[in-house]
Amino acid sequence: MKNLSKSRFVSGIQCDKKLWFDFYRKDLKPQIDDQTQAVFDLGHRIGTLAQEMFPNGKDATPEDFSNFQPSIENTKKWISEKVETIYEATFSAKNAFCMLDILHRKDDEVWAIEVKSSTSVKDYHSTDASLQYFVMKNAGFAPDRFFMMYINNQYVKQGELTSEIFTLTDITEQVLANQEWVEENLDRLLKMLEIEQEPVVEIGGHCSSPFGCDYAHHCWKHVPEYSVFNLYRGGKKGWNLYDQNILQIEDIPDDFPLTHFQNLQRNGLKNDESYMDKLAIKNIISSWEFPLYFFDFETVFPAIPVLDGTRPYQQVPFQYSLHILDEEGNLSHKEFLANPEDFNNGENPLKQMVEQLEKDFGNTGNIVAYNQSFEVGRLNDLANFFSEYAYFLHDLVDRIVDLLPVFQDGYCYFPAMKNSASIKSVLPAIAPDFTYENLEIQDGGAASSLFHQSIENGNFTDENLRENLLKYCERDTLAMVVIYQFLMENI
Repeated sequence: MKNLSKSRFVSGIQCDKKLWFDFYRKDLKPQIDDQTQAVFDLGHRIGTLAQEMFPNGKDATPEDFSNFQPSIENTKKWISEKVETIYEATFSAKNAFCMLDILHRKDDEVWAIEVKSSTSVKDYHSTDASLQYFVMKNAGFAPDRFFMMYINNQYVKQGELTSEIFTLTDITEQVLANQEWVEENLDRLLKMLEIEQEPVVEIGGHCSSPFGCDYAHHCWKHVPEYSVFNLYRGGKKGWNLYDQNILQIEDIPDDFPLTHFQNLQRNGLKNDESYMDKLAIKNIISSWEFPLYFFDFETVFPAIPVLDGTRPYQQVPFQYSLHILDEEGNLSHKEFLANPEDFNNGENPLKQMVEQLEKDFGNTGNIVAYNQSFEVGRLNDLANFFSEYAYFLHDLVDRIVDLLPVFQDGYCYFPAMKNSASIKSVLPAIAPDFTYENLEIQDGGAASSLFHQSIENGNFTDENLRENLLKYCERDTLAMVVIYQFLMENI
């Protein structure tokens, strides 16, 4: 009979077929991509930080992950010796095994502590914690209390990190209530795995909840790459249409209820039809006051704060680009990029950024953003940081206008946009020769990740990285200029 880890138990709860593939069709599993690896790396870093909050423990991590027996024996030995803290305590029972992040003796109690990089307890956390308790109990080591340890997003870094960066929530009662359910499902899944025949499971909402499935490319191969599931903010409509055997957006019946944007999608595919409400667009953009400042921030948002005064996962700007267009059509460019060293040497790169903003912005003219809520949020954060600049920063906020509603609200639509109003979807539709493809950095996620790595490294990780970051951010604001000028020429 097979043995289930807690992660595979969670997979089986999500979908029988997903678990079955883990054992019998590993050939279908794609290589780990950079985004997934980053999630794994973050989990490891958070786990290491959590261990530092319970120092001087013994580590049961296996030297060879194909053989857990030494870890199991060490865990038993150290528990019998009443070792205060054990990292990766390993247990096996009833054809299941688990590695607990932290096993800790607190006074007369034994605490089981599972560490997560999230900022709250999720439903699936209860699932894997319940399986862990089941294994521990049946191995003869039931803990007195079970805790979830996760990131406290209200924690503000001031100097060295403290234990307050984590929240401990007692979920013992919930875990105990799930024990019968765990036993029933563990038995069901183990029996299912004994049958070497692929389970019959139709696609459904479970394919993406609580996690995206590694095997979706296989199970969804009958669904077109761009399908009814790609309706803009489609919600349950995609499943409603799928149940009617309608997969293509262009095949959606005329009497099926669609929003304005969704209707534009269908007409775009069906008739290659574009749409422009010139009056509505004119009402949005023609009153903007020159000079126009096309403005964009790039940010890092680390789980472990990198700067005093910031919280976990807070968006911390490290860069901006600014294109300035005057009424005569003259265009100039300003930019700022922080030095990664300044995040570690006591300098405040945000103060330098605000001082540069004050030099780069004039006192009049609208500031054009693409999704203004993001830039507004960062400017308000900076105003909270530096009260002496609050008046200036709040004035910038008051001057911000937004290009996004022109496309998001369906006043302008091109079939090439598909189901997105993002700048990288709009741009190819109106200016196909203006591209990001010749850049080393082509998206904000990569820019953020590379700069965060540079903070941890203490300097730019690559001699060309500074230049590549500047080129990417400059391209974003120049793209906004291109979009604005296209709209003005066509209204």
